[in-house]
Amino acid sequence: MVPREGASARLYWRVAPSQAGLRLADVLASWLGEALSRPVPMARVRALVAAGGVRVNGEVPRSAGRPVRTGQRVEALVRPELLRPRATASDRPFRLTSRAVLFRDGALLAVDKPPGLPTHATADLSRPSLVGHVERFLLETGAGSYVAVHQRLDRDTSGVVLFATDPRANEGLARAFLGRAVEKTYVALTSRPASVPRRGLLVSAPLSAPGSGGGLRVAVGSRGASPAETEVVVREVLADALLVEARPLTGRKHQVRAHLAHAGMPILGDPVYGDAGGRAPRLMLHARRLALSHPLTGQPLAIESPLPADFEAVLARLRSTGR
Repeated sequence: MVPREGASARLYWRVAPSQAGLRLADVLASWLGEALSRPVPMARVRALVAAGGVRVNGEVPRSAGRPVRTGQRVEALVRPELLRPRATASDRPFRLTSRAVLFRDGALLAVDKPPGLPTHATADLSRPSLVGHVERFLLETGAGSYVAVHQRLDRDTSGVVLFATDPRANEGLARAFLGRAVEKTYVALTSRPASVPRRGLLVSAPLSAPGSGGGLRVAVGSRGASPAETEVVVREVLADALLVEARPLTGRKHQVRAHLAHAGMPILGDPVYGDAGGRAPRLMLHARRLALSHPLTGQPLAIESPLPADFEAVLARLRSTGR
């Protein structure tokens, strides 16, 4: 049965002898493309596997790259709209101007990163990145080309990104981020759990590196995982969602996303950690504030980014309709 837009359906296949030894992701991409009568991006296939939406002989696979065997039964929980290509940086035109600059002096530059733009350059050199935009902006404004960054926001996360634009500031900035001397505050819209947590809670759960257990997720509590802690404050309880602040006390990759999901509050629009249910156009995570001592002067510095328009729109809809 071909699922319709806005609805979920379970699709089933058997691995044919001609497919034995192929990667699960490749076989799924072929099957899903036939079922939906359109190509399905490999990134969406991998995200479906990582989110636990696929079973092989009744078990959730740990990796989209695992080989399949003849006769295996593969099951996928499919929502067609979630298997369309996601917006890329080229889909969201962006040019860094002074309007996106949150702070600037002779040593530092803080930029309001839009969603849909990678922080760093990717393997596809034709694809824009925030670092590339900053380099171009500095050259165009006659400020040289030195750029150093010690934080990495996920592509669909918006908010404050801080750069060193003077080599003398780089060592101190690196030391601040590495030594946890930077206070980072994120705002997120999450699913509402059956039991709403108290106003504040501390999520303390060790995290592994992405890919160590297969897929795009970081694993919680696996062998070799590193300690990780996140303070969470519930700012608003909505009918079917929560508005929360999250302050990571450690600096693990995907920490806020993984910890909120671990606490039963996956971020809306997150296809990897469990709430890509169509209520949000992208990952509803925003880097709201950075606070640190200036690496050259030692003066306290706090940089804030307002909620972007798409985040405000989802929040307004949830407040008015609860969905």
